[in-house]
Amino acid sequence: MTASPREVLMSLLVSAYPDLKRRLAGRLGSADRAQEALHDTYIRLRRTEIVDEIRNPTSYLLSMALNIASNSARAEMKHLSAAEVNRLVDFPDDAPDPIQYAEARSELAAVDRALQKLPPRRRAIITRLWIENATYKELALEYSLSERTIRHEVLLATRHLHEATEVFSVEALQEQLSKVSSK
Repeated sequence: MTASPREVLMSLLVSAYPDLKRRLAGRLGSADRAQEALHDTYIRLRRTEIVDEIRNPTSYLLSMALNIASNSARAEMKHLSAAEVNRLVDFPDDAPDPIQYAEARSELAAVDRALQKLPPRRRAIITRLWIENATYKELALEYSLSERTIRHEVLLATRHLHEATEVFSVEALQEQLSKVSSK
């Protein structure tokens, strides 16, 4: 009785193992990776039924082991390395802590109190400008005023807010508003 193609390949894998491992190690750059690929090749051969005759069994085994090693390397690349996991775990959390959150809330309350002391039109203009990102042109059309008058109203409102909250830049106020209003 003649051996099946699978039996021929498994027999060759066992008998030529040292030579196959040496040749694979040269191609894969590691004896351990070659050994692992040959082990996986043996397992796959045990589960696979090969119907057709193999012309060059040694070449077939080497190709099969190289494909298995390539698939394993691709699968490993999908996983994060230990260093990458550590970098993610140590990633700083930019979210405000409870103290910063309370401070921002307090500062927002101070801004709100200062806004309430502004004349209604000035308060509406500064609110639309800062919170709704309206342009000077839009505000001028909406309030039937010149852009210069709108700029003057914004300047007066900003000065009032700076004095009332002891904040020295519009950007800082806007940043505080965005931090708290996003919660």
